[in-house]
Amino acid sequence: MDFDVKKNYYDILWVKEDASQEEIKKAFKKAAVKHHPDRGGDKKKFQEMNEAYQVIGDEKKKGQYDAYRKWGFSWFDGQGWFGGWWFGWFGGWQWWADFWDFDIGDLMGGIFGGGFGWWWRKKSTQGGEDIQVAIDISFEESFLGVTKKVAYSRMKKMIGAEEKTCDTCKGHGSVVQQMQTPFGTMQSQTACPTCGGSGKIYTKDGKTLPHGGLEKMKETLEVKIPAAINSGAYIKFANKGNESSSHHVGDFYIQINVANSRLYERKGDNIYTKANVSIFDMVLWWEITVDHPEGKLKIKVPKGTQVGDMIKIANKGFGSGGFLSKKGDLYVIPQVDIPKKLSKDQEKLWSELKSKK
Repeated sequence: MDFDVKKNYYDILWVKEDASQEEIKKAFKKAAVKHHPDRGGDKKKFQEMNEAYQVIGDEKKKGQYDAYRKWGFSWFDGQGWFGGWWFGWFGGWQWWADFWDFDIGDLMGGIFGGGFGWWWRKKSTQGGEDIQVAIDISFEESFLGVTKKVAYSRMKKMIGAEEKTCDTCKGHGSVVQQMQTPFGTMQSQTACPTCGGSGKIYTKDGKTLPHGGLEKMKETLEVKIPAAINSGAYIKFANKGNESSSHHVGDFYIQINVANSRLYERKGDNIYTKANVSIFDMVLWWEITVDHPEGKLKIKVPKGTQVGDMIKIANKGFGSGGFLSKKGDLYVIPQVDIPKKLSKDQEKLWSELKSKK
C-alpha cells in the first residue's frame, strides 16, 4: 500500500469524496500555489498535499484508497479475503460496494444475522473555504513597507441566528436507510436531508434559515505590508475566510503584486538603477545625484570609470539590516551622455586632448 489510510486526503485538499478528477486537480493546483515553500508556504503542509494528490488524483489509487476506508481495512487484506472468506463470487466487491452504497459492517450484519452489527463513521467536518485576493503596490512601497485597507466579502453566521440540534438526524449530520437485497437487509448512510449534513438547524424570527444560517457580509482589513516584500508573496489572516455550515472558518490570503518601475529593477535584495553621467565625470571625478526609493542620493563617480562599469553603494538595497540580517546594495549603471554639439572652444580643447594621446 503506497498510501496512509489513516489520513483523510479529501480533507487535506478540501474536496468532497465524490469530487471528479478535474476538481481534485484544480484544488491541488490552488493549494500548491498557496502553500509552496518558494512562496513562503509551509513545506510540511505542501508535502502532505502532494501526497494526497498522488493518491486521490490517480483513478486506480483513489479506488483502492476509498475501498480500504469504506470496507474496514483492518479486517480486509486487499486481495479479496475477509476474515477467511473469499469475496470474488460477488463479481467484484468494489462494484457491489459502489452500487449498494453500504459499509462492510452492514454487509456482515445482513448475511450473518447481525453478528457484526453495522459499522458507521461520521465524516470529519471540513472547515470553511479560504478567500484569496490580490493587491498592487509600487516599487517604492515594497521597499519601504506600507499600510493598505482591503475591503472584501465573506460568508458569516447571520447576526441573531439561533442554533439548535437537528431533530431528524439528532445532530449526527447523516441518516441511515434500510433496503432489502438478495443478501439480506442492507443499511446505507446518507447526508441528512433536513440540515444538509451539518447536524444543526438555524432559525431567526421563527423562520428556518438556508445555507446553514450564513450570509455574505462586507469586511475591511487594515493590512501592514512589511518592507522588502517580494512580488507574489502572500499575507495570511487566520480565520478571516468564509465560514462553513458547521461554522468552521477558513483563512484570508492577500497576494502582493509589486508594479514594475521605470527607475529601478530588483534582483534578489539588490537594486539597479541608471544615471546619466558625462564623459568628464567618468574620466575625472565628480559627484552626481541618483534616484533611490528613500529619496535622492549623492554619489561619487570614481576616476577612470569605464563604459559598462557599475558603481556600487553598499547597504542601500532591500533588507532590514542589523546584526542577523544583511541589506542588499544599490548598483548605479552609468549612461554616458555624449554631447551632440560642441562650441568652438570645446572642440579646440578636445582636439588638444586628442593630439596628446
